[in-house]
Amino acid sequence: MPIAGPDIAERMCRFAIVLKDTEWSCLYYERKNMFQTIIVYGVIWTVLNGMIAIGFSLLFGVAGVLNLTHGMLIMSACYAAFLFATEVNLPATVCLFLATIVTACLITSIYFGLLKRFLTAQHTTMILVTAGMAMVIQQCIILTVGPHTKFVPSIIKGSTSVLGVVVSSQGILSVCIALCSVGVLGIFLQRTKLGRAIRAVSQDREIASISGINSEQIYGITVIIAGILAGMAGILVAPIQTVTPEMGWEMMVKAFTVTILAGLGGPIWGY
Repeated sequence: MPIAGPDIAERMCRFAIVLKDTEWSCLYYERKNMFQTIIVYGVIWTVLNGMIAIGFSLLFGVAGVLNLTHGMLIMSACYAAFLFATEVNLPATVCLFLATIVTACLITSIYFGLLKRFLTAQHTTMILVTAGMAMVIQQCIILTVGPHTKFVPSIIKGSTSVLGVVVSSQGILSVCIALCSVGVLGIFLQRTKLGRAIRAVSQDREIASISGINSEQIYGITVIIAGILAGMAGILVAPIQTVTPEMGWEMMVKAFTVTILAGLGGPIWGY
């Protein structure tokens, strides 16, 4: 068997050094890419989670309703968009618009049919009532649509690179729409007469009533706005993740967590 000469031994040593340097370079690149991925997707989901929570916070801040059906409303918007896309074969933009309307109608019917009579009750009573209603909505979805995973089509296809991280175009669109929606809501609450009335009721309902503001009417308007926000959150999240009957509770936990950290009923929606 031939014995390796000094030239071959030296070449093998150099190859081993190059291979080691390559491994360290790959490891550095992977860590750098992982850091960038965490930053990019962290920003995306921070914006979307804020959008998920803002309707929940608004409704509690104005009407004092701890609405645990909020997550199920978001889930209902996802399933409504799926049904409009697959059963009716409507364009994606039309499906998402109709899903938002369906969600707003659903929460409005829940409020005027059930929750309105519990406005003066303790928070524990409201929690039990809304939690029970959330379970009813979830079971209705399972019985009508089924328990299996669904997929909602994207509004736009393709992907782009952000800081070296590949991100779907739908994800970027969802973030842009969420930021615009929050901005419009802030301007509405700060600059319009109705927005100032909503803020007045949230700060002191009795003084607002003495000033001539109809608190009951403001509650109803706030419920509709919260439903629209929940529907928009659902249609922004649905195309970039799978839709299941369990996602409603996941969304509710996110909404509650973000709202608690930001201040329950507080500055997350801008007063």
